[in-house]
Amino acid sequence: MGITETLHFKEVDWSTAAGDIMEIRKRVFVIEQRFEKEILCDNRDDNSYHILVTNNNKEPIACGRLCPNGRIGRIAVLMNYRGKGIGTMVLAKLIKIAEKSSIPSLSLNVETDLSPFYDQQKFYADGPVYMKQGVPHQRMTKRLA
Repeated sequence: MGITETLHFKEVDWSTAAGDIMEIRKRVFVIEQRFEKEILCDNRDDNSYHILVTNNNKEPIACGRLCPNGRIGRIAVLMNYRGKGIGTMVLAKLIKIAEKSSIPSLSLNVETDLSPFYDQQKFYADGPVYMKQGVPHQRMTKRLA
């Protein structure tokens, strides 16, 4: 991301943005992290809130989703754009959507090495560490109301 590059954060509908979102998920979760292809989409996508981030060239570079029950997930940022705070901004947008939608609490499952990031965002460990596709994960929650 160049100094002059402007990023565009937009709430999108799954019906119109599924292709772009799935491409980001595929590159991050399936190709890089070697998760199973089932992570690309599930039956929650249709009814969830989605954030899509694009660069100056309108290329999709990051995404995230919020389910109506307050579950945040599928936050993904393409490798060349990591370390620039984009994931933090996607999370902040999803939290704002939850607040506007009167969702009282949020939950997410994170790889344990990412726990400190979510600690900074006022999420708290909730339950035991468990393994998912060979990677230790932790459920974390945050109260909004």
